[in-house]
Amino acid sequence: MKVLILLILNLFCANTFAQTLTPNSVPEEFASDYYEVKVNGKPVQVFHAGLNVYFASFDFTGKADVKVTSKYNSSSYSGQTSNKELPKVDEKGYWRGEVNIRPLSKNIKPLLNGSDVSFSLSEAGQYSVERAGTSYYKDDVIFLFANRPDASIPNLVAKNVIHLKAGIHYRNIDLKSGQTLYLDAGAVLFGAINVWNAKNVSILGRGTVVYYGPQSETHDDGWKNQKNWHPLTTNNVQGLTVRGITFVGKSRTWTIQTHTTFDAIFDNIKILAVNPQNINGDGIDWYGGGRAKVLNSFIRSMDDCFAFFTKDSCKDMWATTKNTEGEVKDIYIENCVLWSTLANVFRSGFNGQALSTDNISMKNCDIIHISKSEWYAPWSLFCIVSPNNKGKAKHSNYLFEKIRFEEPTALFGLQNPESSFQDLVLKDITMIGEPVPSLIKNSTKNITFDHVILNGKLVLSEKDIPIKTGSLMPKNVLYLQKK
Repeated sequence: MKVLILLILNLFCANTFAQTLTPNSVPEEFASDYYEVKVNGKPVQVFHAGLNVYFASFDFTGKADVKVTSKYNSSSYSGQTSNKELPKVDEKGYWRGEVNIRPLSKNIKPLLNGSDVSFSLSEAGQYSVERAGTSYYKDDVIFLFANRPDASIPNLVAKNVIHLKAGIHYRNIDLKSGQTLYLDAGAVLFGAINVWNAKNVSILGRGTVVYYGPQSETHDDGWKNQKNWHPLTTNNVQGLTVRGITFVGKSRTWTIQTHTTFDAIFDNIKILAVNPQNINGDGIDWYGGGRAKVLNSFIRSMDDCFAFFTKDSCKDMWATTKNTEGEVKDIYIENCVLWSTLANVFRSGFNGQALSTDNISMKNCDIIHISKSEWYAPWSLFCIVSPNNKGKAKHSNYLFEKIRFEEPTALFGLQNPESSFQDLVLKDITMIGEPVPSLIKNSTKNITFDHVILNGKLVLSEKDIPIKTGSLMPKNVLYLQKK
């Protein structure tokens, strides 16, 4: 009997300690009551990132029972910023009669009851709670950033640590070799982070970087590699770790720009571009460099999710003569959730006479939404465009494996005939909906389609890949299916 009682007590204690919840606070200036979020019965504050984009963040172990309530028509709703557009609501109510929890691969089945949406989470990750029909960048959306407890908290009183506590911090921060910036949950850095000529730098925590800079709204100068020009900018760095941070870009500029940076790890970061123009809000861009990992992260970009450039290729991007060189090599991306509201998942080359990219891998990722328009080429999984056809870039050794498209797009948008693309493997790819025809204008060879399913149809031959008129078919193509 004593053994049985001890066993029951041990099980009770184990379950008690396994189930924990720590909501991440939000400063009053960014808090919103447009949505109400409760997890395991506890309120979790909602952060209004900008436009119609919101997020709630929490750390948990065990199971998280979530309830999201739309408060848009509540008497307690206090309004939003001037660029907030109230949704059109019909007889089906705010959620339009159906709610999707993305990524769909998580197979989460929500229960809709009036304005309330209820569901359970057992995995850490980033989730998008969406009204039926959501896809356009101005559609209402609330993201849930469900984290495991932070296991990388440094000694916060050490001399090499800059510690930002909960609240708003109006400043730009320059990090030097060996320094760590730690943002508590509820801390908002309203400014920029710069890492210049440094080694072994860390940016950690559960806080948020909000950037609102001086970029022009009439033309693109968000590409510049200079301090205080992006939420995070690097130059000549070896050894960079960024973990747990949310980056909100409100200006017409790229979000994370790395220049000649090596051995970087981006883990469980979240990128939200919310400029009203819906343009030039890239996710992560490399000007040369490599040996980088992007893991367990979320990107909702307003341009390309990832882009590769030569070290100086954007200084005169519209010039007719430009001779720049550089290399982006050894980039590994895994377990990420991506949404490009404009442009592509990958863009490479643009300009630059001698850019090369090599050994680029992306595995087990969900593309939950993607742009529907065109600029020189269809928006796609992989795009090479050059507005002046001066991008003599060479791209090789790409692997895309276990990629799930929840909306249709093109696989290739290869507009620039001076570039070359070879040694590509597409493995275990699925796409919902009829794929957009690809454009291929350059030399493309050694392509493997290994169990690629587009709109439910297995790609087994050339005719199964829609191609725009005037395109060139790749050479040395191999079609495989699972045995």
